[in-house]
Amino acid sequence: MGLVQVAKRLIDRSETIKPEQLRTSKPLRNPEVDQSIGDDGSVLLLAPLIRQGTGMMGLMAKWMKAPDHKKFELEPVGAFVWNLCDGRHTFEGISKKLREQFKMNRVEADAALLAFLQMLSQRRLITLTIGKEN
Repeated sequence: MGLVQVAKRLIDRSETIKPEQLRTSKPLRNPEVDQSIGDDGSVLLLAPLIRQGTGMMGLMAKWMKAPDHKKFELEPVGAFVWNLCDGRHTFEGISKKLREQFKMNRVEADAALLAFLQMLSQRRLITLTIGKEN
């Protein structure tokens, strides 16, 4: 393995998930995220922000009164999925419930669910727990 490949592996820590692993993965909400439910079925998430430390950037953030939380609002379909991200429901199970609840076909439900879970994961609102392969 060349130096370039070693450097890429050190820099790019993301792992590729196989489709069969994705189907059995279980999304789990970040316990640091607070939630409140709106009258229309929407969910408001309040996620803590990571501070930059006590150096110059930390002092500037304090002086500018930077918020220490970020808000996310989920519409009813997103709220439905969010409530199923409890570490017990698999991707396949959530997809099935989406199809039943919102009258979607399998391709629509899987594509929408995958995109939504990727967005939640990138924003550190959930993690995907992946079991061992059989």
